[in-house]
Amino acid sequence: MTEALPVPKQVLDTLKDLLGREVTVNVTDPAGDAPVVAVYQHNDQSLAGVIGFTLPLAANTAAAMGLVPPGGAEACVEDGELSPLLTDILGEVSNILTGLFNLAGRPHVKFHALHTSDVPGDVRSQLASLGSRLDLTVDIAGYKGGVMSIVVPLN
Repeated sequence: MTEALPVPKQVLDTLKDLLGREVTVNVTDPAGDAPVVAVYQHNDQSLAGVIGFTLPLAANTAAAMGLVPPGGAEACVEDGELSPLLTDILGEVSNILTGLFNLAGRPHVKFHALHTSDVPGDVRSQLASLGSRLDLTVDIAGYKGGVMSIVVPLN
């Protein structure tokens, strides 16, 4: 069973509620590179979907959620990797984003893993697929934004 993609409004509402600040989302072309990827599974451990974040979006989303000043996110982007604190916070964000995949009458989906470096090849392949995907630019008030790619497997 192919998972249903969320619509941009669902992503917008989830992020606004989560971050408690103004957020805008717009459909865009795939970003190409997503060094941070959250993986979601069904209860039988089959792949339900992946969410890829550009590093600026990953860092700024986590910073906004954790009330870390924007400079903390910018430092991570300059260093080319998330700090342990922002990695932990983005893990919580990714867990909450599970709600984008769970729909009434569909198999239960759970957050499985957050890859912040050395994204496995099969996860990277899924993220690069052209099938069922939603690519969004996300801007967060007071922070910088980036691109989020949500991809569900085609069956």
